[in-house]
Amino acid sequence: MDLKHSNVPEVTVVADAYMPGSKSSDLIKPPATNGSNATLDKPALPAGEFRMYSRRWLVLAIFVMYSASNALQWIQYSIIANIVQRYYNITSTWVDWTSMIFMILYIPLIFPASWILDKLGLRIAAISGVLGTCIGAWVKCFSVSPDLFWVGFVGQSIVAASQVFILSLPAKVAAVWFGPDQVSSACSIGVFGNQMVQVTPDE
Repeated sequence: MDLKHSNVPEVTVVADAYMPGSKSSDLIKPPATNGSNATLDKPALPAGEFRMYSRRWLVLAIFVMYSASNALQWIQYSIIANIVQRYYNITSTWVDWTSMIFMILYIPLIFPASWILDKLGLRIAAISGVLGTCIGAWVKCFSVSPDLFWVGFVGQSIVAASQVFILSLPAKVAAVWFGPDQVSSACSIGVFGNQMVQVTPDE
């Protein structure tokens, strides 16, 4: 049987998105075969259709909270800069560095983070980001002593490094879990989680 590439139906399966060990490259698959090319004429789903699940909204809601938990730590020292300066007996420059470290670490770390997202998949990238955010927050809990500002700065740096996984995910989450008519809305909601806690400090 002579089959040309143009005659092979393409089926997009979103069900694999949440399966353990799945990767972004697993999302587009041809129909299953049993050793015969004849089965290519019988796709599991009609060509171009998507299999979506209602749990996608729960996944998006969890991501929004996950993203917000990282973003709220960005300027947590800067919004009370005068208090931090007095408590730790440091200059305002050091307080500024607690927020600038997020932008500085983003530049070199976005490349390995993008590689992890592309090669290891959405699941690994998301877990890496949430673990880093959690670990960094716990480290900062041990900086309560006035002479341990450096401990808080180390924790802040860990959270900043974890940010690179989070900022790359909204579009990926939307593409993997949502249909073509919902991608833009899902992506916008995903970005909202990172933006809603970015409050401008009072002058």
